[in-house]
Amino acid sequence: MYAPIDLQTPLVTQWIGTLLAIAGLAVLAHGIWRRKRYLAHLDDEDARYAGPDRIKDAFREVFAGAGILVLGLATLAYSIYGHIASQTNIQENVANKYGVESVEDKGWRGNALMADLTMPDGTVHQDVLVTFEDSGEPNISRDLSGS
Repeated sequence: MYAPIDLQTPLVTQWIGTLLAIAGLAVLAHGIWRRKRYLAHLDDEDARYAGPDRIKDAFREVFAGAGILVLGLATLAYSIYGHIASQTNIQENVANKYGVESVEDKGWRGNALMADLTMPDGTVHQDVLVTFEDSGEPNISRDLSGS
């Protein structure tokens, strides 16, 4: 049948990954800053955390920030993979049903794709509105047999 098309998950994971990456960078930078200050003994007298394990504590913060950053980057990579998979599924579904050579994405209008469709004989149908069922089946309201 038709491959499923998931357009929402890549967008959600993109934003989650971006937020995690920004938070990870902030925690990582703060941990590095704290560790440098502790190693340079710049705040021995007025440190909030003056315990003997403060350098280890700063290292834990660096480690946690790096972990959050890696998690954010992994989420962004998953988002990119999901987007590429969805675009491939759109191309294959339209090609399977209508026999088109290529689908050039020109943007989304709500839940419908505006695209230029190239037929095997070289004919290009411009600004074709393609909607998709939940199963991934594409529907085109225009006749593609003519020029």
